[in-house]
Amino acid sequence: MELAAEKEHCGAEEQEVKITQGKEAYRRALLHVLRRLDAEEVAYKVVGGMAVVLQGVPSVPVNDVDLEMPEAAAYRFQELFAEFALLPVAWREGETYRSHFGRFEILGVLFEVMADLERREGAVWVSTMTTTESRVDLEELSVRVSSLEEETLAYIRRGRLERAACCLPFCEHQRLLALLRGEIPTYVI
Repeated sequence: MELAAEKEHCGAEEQEVKITQGKEAYRRALLHVLRRLDAEEVAYKVVGGMAVVLQGVPSVPVNDVDLEMPEAAAYRFQELFAEFALLPVAWREGETYRSHFGRFEILGVLFEVMADLERREGAVWVSTMTTTESRVDLEELSVRVSSLEEETLAYIRRGRLERAACCLPFCEHQRLLALLRGEIPTYVI
């Protein structure tokens, strides 16, 4: 992915310029997509950098919008936004990850849709979908997002320590510890 962005210092001042420049485009595109998904009753969860930013972490760069959803919902997304497809939803397998995956450019913003996401651990494939859910308000929408604590652990597992460090001050520490101890189930670690 964006290794150069991963190595940047995560100070809010430095990154705020980057996020603010595209902030309105991301907001407009996100609202457009989520309103349509809600109207069509398509289940989704915003994950990754956009989920982190929506929960108030100002210093994490956002390069796209990642959406996790059930398999049928991913193909429904494909139907609803077919004219924006850069890579149609299909089962795809790489060396490390596999899932039903598609890539779309909507209103100038890249959206990545995934269902049944798994990662390889040795010779075995294990689920890596998020299990937690929080809600954030975005205008009139109540947007489903993965919890900040689960995203932080996912960053740590993937070696994205700069991003994790940006998130930690905003995390609810008891929830983070509960995830680490297995008291709250998660597949990201």
